[in-house]
Amino acid sequence: MKDQIIREIPLIARYSRHNEPEDYRFRAFVKTGLNLSNDQLDALVRETTDQVWKEIDCTTCANCCKTLRIVVDNNDIRRLAARLGMSFQQFSRKYVRAEADKTKFLASTPCQFLAADNRCTVYDDRPQACRDFPYLHDPGFRSRTLMMIENCATCPIVFNVWQRLKDRFWSQRRAK
Repeated sequence: MKDQIIREIPLIARYSRHNEPEDYRFRAFVKTGLNLSNDQLDALVRETTDQVWKEIDCTTCANCCKTLRIVVDNNDIRRLAARLGMSFQQFSRKYVRAEADKTKFLASTPCQFLAADNRCTVYDDRPQACRDFPYLHDPGFRSRTLMMIENCATCPIVFNVWQRLKDRFWSQRRAK
């Protein structure tokens, strides 16, 4: 799969299911056997992400907006409420739900702010979770590898970055 970009969600989902046992082995290798510092790994992941992102337009997919539950905090709620000309309470009643542990999330999936053209109608004020997704530019990649495996089936960028990392560091082990 070297350097080939795969964009089709059904294909990515199928490959992700098929690759899952190998992905968990690769995850263990990244966490304990990869001879790179956290800073070196983070820099490599950012570089790989930038290469992949140049070839994928998120608005042709928006699968994250269509399938993931979006966690929000009070800052997100205040920002979105102001954007929509609502009070914090009005916005919360209409658009937010909470788990038993008090984690708040947007009430509907797909996201109610996703337009038919796969663009976010509140983009400049979108929740922090949306701003940060798919978390590939954040430091601490090694500690988020489980989330990466989970997001491989959802996000073409995550899937392709993960595959390139496997090709770079794992292909010799697979050949044995």
